[in-house]
Amino acid sequence: MVLMVRGANGSGKSTFLRLIAGLLAPTEGYITLCYQGHPVPDRHRWLGWCATDGALYRELTAYEHLHWWATVRGLQWEPAARADILMTHLARFELADRAHERVRAYSTGMRQRLRLALATLGAPPLLLLDEPDAGLDAAGLRLIEQVIDEQRARGITLFATNRQDAECWGDLCLAMGA
Repeated sequence: MVLMVRGANGSGKSTFLRLIAGLLAPTEGYITLCYQGHPVPDRHRWLGWCATDGALYRELTAYEHLHWWATVRGLQWEPAARADILMTHLARFELADRAHERVRAYSTGMRQRLRLALATLGAPPLLLLDEPDAGLDAAGLRLIEQVIDEQRARGITLFATNRQDAECWGDLCLAMGA
């Protein structure tokens, strides 16, 4: 299922997603992530997060980012297969040719594709995308559509945008007011 969260700048879309991701604490109440009816013990293993302001380390390569994030997420592969898995994942986001280049040399669109690659690594059941289309060209937008379609088949996606033409990507739409 894909929930499209739409609204003008300042309407609370990003705050809503950050609350779900656990990046912000609610001022009242609480948020519990559940999977198949049970609370999720470690939300970082269960969700993928992609935002335009998502931190990337300029001195690391895309490959190093994915290697580090796989470790943080607790993803375990046979050591011999790990490099192939990470490179295949980078290729999906058109980053394999520059996988060992430092991120500081990447364009805005390449950095955003790397954020998408990090968010989708390990196929988390919940994918939170905060304006992931920012800075992407037409090929990058098609890539987002593919990611959303694949996630729709295996989990839940919450996608925040202020684009008027993006509504077709959602099964449900939540309109937020300013």
